[in-house]
Amino acid sequence: MKHSTNSKIKRPVQMMHRGGGGGGGTGGGGMGGACFIYDENQRPNTTLVTPDVIYNRGIDMSIPLTMDDGRTINMWGFTEGGGGGMGGMGNGTFPSAAMRVTQGQIVHTVLSVNMMWAHTIHHHGIEPGYESDGVGHITFDIQGNTYTYQWRPMHAGTYFYHCHTNTVLHAEMGMYGALIVDPPEGIGTLYENGPQYDLECFWVVDEIDSAWHTLPWDAGTCGADVGLNDLNPDYFVITGVDGSGNSAFGAAAISPTVQVGQKLLARYICAGYHPQHIRFGGLTGTVHMSDGRALPNPVQATELRAHSAERYDVIFEPTEPGEYIIETDIIHWVTGEVLGTTRAKITVV
Repeated sequence: MKHSTNSKIKRPVQMMHRGGGGGGGTGGGGMGGACFIYDENQRPNTTLVTPDVIYNRGIDMSIPLTMDDGRTINMWGFTEGGGGGMGGMGNGTFPSAAMRVTQGQIVHTVLSVNMMWAHTIHHHGIEPGYESDGVGHITFDIQGNTYTYQWRPMHAGTYFYHCHTNTVLHAEMGMYGALIVDPPEGIGTLYENGPQYDLECFWVVDEIDSAWHTLPWDAGTCGADVGLNDLNPDYFVITGVDGSGNSAFGAAAISPTVQVGQKLLARYICAGYHPQHIRFGGLTGTVHMSDGRALPNPVQATELRAHSAERYDVIFEPTEPGEYIIETDIIHWVTGEVLGTTRAKITVV
């Protein structure tokens, strides 16, 4: 469902990288020497050891997302297996496929890209070595067609991974996916020696400015003003579907059915740039974790407010049958205006 608004968000202008001005076109690519690539950062990762888990990711820059009004928006994302990334089209989804590992495992994420584009992977909330942080232009950039990131999560919880090249645009285009770290006890326990749950759902809430989705991948990286300080969302999505209507009601991963007495874990990620206000539709949940860390004292809540990249882990134990509508308002970060609302539901039987 499309929404219109005259509100505007002004964000900092993209920093100028070395190499002079020029437009935000597609020239230069990932060959090095262009204003959006630091040659000295194009180095291999020499810290690698034998991993417990390997994830292969490629790039897909042609992922159609059909909204409730029938319009199709082009999204970008990561592919599984890496093969699609060499041509920019493949089996990518929005959001990208989740990574799920166990606390303490050594993980390799192998990213394959086409030399015409530069992308990275940043495992948000994880604390890897400098070589594996994936922050473009600051830590190591991809060298050639592949790069291997090494990381070892030491805290269970809800995280996510995303591209960190031309981040303002690439995150808006959908280049992110959930990253779940389970404790040694495995799925069903939130964190080591922590609370248990029977089912889980994912609320990944984001806003889309369709005007941005016609830009090339390097738009604005050479100093040109291409409007990346001006975000005017006209669509609002939850975990990859149009959330403004009832589309999310039929997705079990978003709108689960639980029995009275069962414990439902909701993994909530604020994936947008605007603040969000999520209401639990009359249910009371227990907030056990924030940003991948257990709270010293869990909090009872009927609603939460979040800002970009924040995550919360909330366990519900419903006692009454019924349908509970979960609403998330996307709020203008200056005016406080509600720009749009996503809807999901919990059905208790």
